[in-house]
Amino acid sequence: MNDHELDAEFERIVAGWDETADEPAPAADPPPRPGPERPDEPDEPPPASGALPLPGTIRGLPVTPTTPQVWRGGTGDDDEAVAPEDDEDDHFIPPPVELPSAEDDPMYWATVCLLAGGPLLLLYVLIFDRGGSGWWVVTAVAMTVVGFVMLVVRGGSNRDPFDDGTRV
Repeated sequence: MNDHELDAEFERIVAGWDETADEPAPAADPPPRPGPERPDEPDEPPPASGALPLPGTIRGLPVTPTTPQVWRGGTGDDDEAVAPEDDEDDHFIPPPVELPSAEDDPMYWATVCLLAGGPLLLLYVLIFDRGGSGWWVVTAVAMTVVGFVMLVVRGGSNRDPFDDGTRV
């Protein structure tokens, strides 16, 4: 399709923009299947005119609807039929999760204090005590590093090599 034909097709579409199409009549006979030509059909194609094609046809060929008329969703009648009945056998109750208690683990509180206290001490020294000893800065950085090391050590090392982490 060259530019001239494309422009002509666009103009035809724009000219028929506000026209509404009639509802297609239900097809009484199924559309002809491709195969040997019928003798009662003309050999020449229909004349090309600037008019819109008939409703229910594309370029003079009949079109049968192959999809339902509803774009999305249903009429609402199928919702009850699709919903399964609630059975007691299908209900899943997960087992209780046993997490380590922070109250009984002093290493947890030491890690929290070092990870929170190191940056807070560094901010205090930088904002309020600029003329003080440099050892406070070293102490704050050391607290943060030790807190991070404790966090990594606390993670544990006994891992299943075939465990990819997913839980169902």
